[in-house]
Amino acid sequence: MSWIQENRFAAGLGGITAVAAAGLIFWGIKASGDYSTAKEEYTSAADEVDLMAGGKVYPSEDNLQAKKKAVADYKKSVEDMQAAFEKFRTPTPANVDPAAFSDTLLKAKEVASKAFAEILPTPTEVPAEFFLGMEAYTTSPPERGATGILTYQLEALSELMANLAAATPAKLLNIHRPQLDEEKAGAKPFDAKGKSYRALPVEIAFNGTEASVRKFLSSLDDSKTHYYVVRSIRIVNERQVAPTSADGNFEKTEEAQPDAGAGSSDPFGGAGGFVLPGDDAAAPADDAAPADAAAPAPAAGGDGVILQQVLGSEKLNVFLRIDIIQFLEAPAAAAPKAQS
Repeated sequence: MSWIQENRFAAGLGGITAVAAAGLIFWGIKASGDYSTAKEEYTSAADEVDLMAGGKVYPSEDNLQAKKKAVADYKKSVEDMQAAFEKFRTPTPANVDPAAFSDTLLKAKEVASKAFAEILPTPTEVPAEFFLGMEAYTTSPPERGATGILTYQLEALSELMANLAAATPAKLLNIHRPQLDEEKAGAKPFDAKGKSYRALPVEIAFNGTEASVRKFLSSLDDSKTHYYVVRSIRIVNERQVAPTSADGNFEKTEEAQPDAGAGSSDPFGGAGGFVLPGDDAAAPADDAAPADAAAPAPAAGGDGVILQQVLGSEKLNVFLRIDIIQFLEAPAAAAPKAQS
């Protein structure tokens, strides 16, 4: 008879104890793994919390109030900017009969041509086919659906030409207006959804003095009804080589005759009143002739006069790409829904 058969209780108790011990060991190992995993997750989460707490947008009450203030300040700045540009927010004129627009265009062209022709003493030269950049409509009218936006652009172009004429350039070289989408046959109306403005480009090239360029550029900020943005500018001196002494228009003066003191220590014999820079003019001798005492002093700033005679008379060739900005009407705010 075996020991297990003779000691069934002890054997059963030992078996149960072994199974229980194995189960405890397994549970302990599993619990230890779960603990390690949980600890790692906790450590990772704690690190993220510490990182957030150290950042600028940690969700605390102070940061929440600061965020609300920043949003409110930004909103006010946008509203202030909108108010500043409100005077430029002009709706697109209604479309008119193409023949009526052609009449308006012809009148605008005549006004601009007259402004350039009345410049004195020399009128501004304009291109032979000058028609405010709308030369395509000298023989045929535009599409009816484009007359509204073309009227708006024509008003801005007329103002530009009036300002340019006031700047008295020597020559209007060219004015080019890229075609708008509405001008194409069968084109759809401009889609203003999600847009706050629209750019209507125009390119102007003219020749004039530096003063005329500065005056025209300054006039772009003076408009009360239109907003202009200079997208690109190129200025080239019409003279590509530097002036030389031969270009100077020097006045010829009668040369002074050397007197008896020509052989003295003065190597210039006293002629012309030559004085080195920083030296005082020598006092006239007691026995100097009255004519010498009454001799006029040399004109001050002679070097400046010479430079003016050599420089500053060149004209400039100027190219400008200007966007006429049309600020679109703000979309109407949606009415609040009625609560049931």
